[in-house]
Amino acid sequence: MASDNLAEYHKIIQDMKAGKYAPIYLLHGEEPYFIDQIQEYAEQHALNEMEKAFNLTVLYAQDVEPGQVVDAARRFPMMANRQVIIVKEAQNWRKMDDLEHYFEKPVPSTVLVICHKNKKVNGNLRIAKLAKKHIFFESRKLYEDQELPAWIMQLVASKGYKISEQNAAMMAEFIGSDLSRVSNELEKILLNKEGDKEITQAEIEKQVGISKEFSIFELISSLASKNARKVFFINHHMSTRKDFSIIPALAMMNTFFSKGIQLKQAGVKDSKSMISYGIYPRQARDYERLLNFYTLADLERIIGILLEYDLKSKGVESSAVGDDELMKEMLFRILEPGV
Repeated sequence: MASDNLAEYHKIIQDMKAGKYAPIYLLHGEEPYFIDQIQEYAEQHALNEMEKAFNLTVLYAQDVEPGQVVDAARRFPMMANRQVIIVKEAQNWRKMDDLEHYFEKPVPSTVLVICHKNKKVNGNLRIAKLAKKHIFFESRKLYEDQELPAWIMQLVASKGYKISEQNAAMMAEFIGSDLSRVSNELEKILLNKEGDKEITQAEIEKQVGISKEFSIFELISSLASKNARKVFFINHHMSTRKDFSIIPALAMMNTFFSKGIQLKQAGVKDSKSMISYGIYPRQARDYERLLNFYTLADLERIIGILLEYDLKSKGVESSAVGDDELMKEMLFRILEPGV
């Protein structure tokens, strides 16, 4: 999620806390967490407990048609200033065209929240253009190595606690980018926390543990951006597995850095130009980082190191050192040019 998108989320929540509710919320996108948070706030706080009995309606898209939702939205509240209608799983609707006329002129006393999870609504559709006059919020994924630690720090602060940037990055590395899981694991830490308001590394390790399997792809991605801390963190949990072998890891790293040399020599910099080299959007981000952080001489030096350790892994000029130690030594040399 781009920073402006995250700011938009906070603005929506802040307005709700101030009692400012829009008549329409069309919430969509690949990250369900922010959609859930907005929907839950409206469901829990837009009405008091007495008002909820007559004025809160929660529907599931597989059980109702858009036209039925419109009929419900046009009703007036009973003994309250507003009614709240929440439609979950709206991505199950084939079309939302029947909502268009209502979106043109919504009932001011109705708060209609439509949750369209795990995929975007096409912004060029008429219903999207109409929703933009109210709240049309795209919930985007956070980048694990850039935005996620900052978000964790914000979330911790909102609960009255503190966490260092380093420990927030550790949580991101341990758990991954599933925000609901991050939030749940944080609640577990706070529930068991004793003492001061600072979340420590020991508490994270004790309560969370290692909850994801790391792969050579994540290691290569971290190498591309010269993130030494993450490189050695991933390598530790990857290379100490019983089934780890340095040989396939070396082959994949050789392919990656060799392709980087091709791109450097050709003067390729942008992701569109990379397509002709068999590099597609999901990979392009790592290659863009590689080209930014490494010179051609760096890449050629790394290929030499990979060749050297390929021979060592096969017993040539090598003492009886395990694959995990060879891998750690090789990564250190890649990241430290003078070694």
